Amino acid sequence: MWVSISLAARICEVCSKTLRRWEIREIICPSRTPGGHRRYSLDALIEFLDSGIYQPISTESTGIAAIYGRVSASKQKKDLQTQILALSQQAQADGFTPRKYTDIGSGLNDKRPRFLRLLIDAINGRFDRIYITYRDRLARFGTHSYEEIFRTLHIPVIIIREVSDSTLETRLVNDVIALITSFAGKLHRSRRGKIAGK
Repeated sequence: MWVSISLAARICEVCSKTLRRWEIREIICPSRTPGGHRRYSLDALIEFLDSGIYQPISTESTGIAAIYGRVSASKQKKDLQTQILALSQQAQADGFTPRKYTDIGSGLNDKRPRFLRLLIDAINGRFDRIYITYRDRLARFGTHSYEEIFRTLHIPVIIIREVSDSTLETRLVNDVIALITSFAGKLHRSRRGKIAGK
């Protein structure tokens, strides 16, 4: 597991400036995210506290790629199968063995069982990369936060059908539509339940 400089400083009981000085003196040399943020190996930090030597363990490739598919309702199972087939083919074409994770449920629900399993397996280093069809398959909101988590873990997220017109305005409109659709669906189910209960 990889941690930020602030968390690494707390673990070592020093300030962030000390870690930066140690980096210059090559006592502890962190990895960097694509955005340039420092990341420290938690295991190597713990070992450093005992031995004074910071040596991140080189993680070997698992050769496995997570493929994550999601649809909102059971009646969309055919679409889910189509997603998984396309993702599997892409992973195999890239030389990876696909590991399937699928959910049927709203992208607004952050407690989807297979999505949570995907996060846990990512933290435990059980695959090298993640394939999804569209960004909103991960979640309707907060996708960039999840992508940052995966980036910190050095796990790239491959989106095989990225929407080209992904401007800020388009994303905001899609977010509002997703909220209204979700709210309308819940309201409809609630009313249907009340009618059935009469």
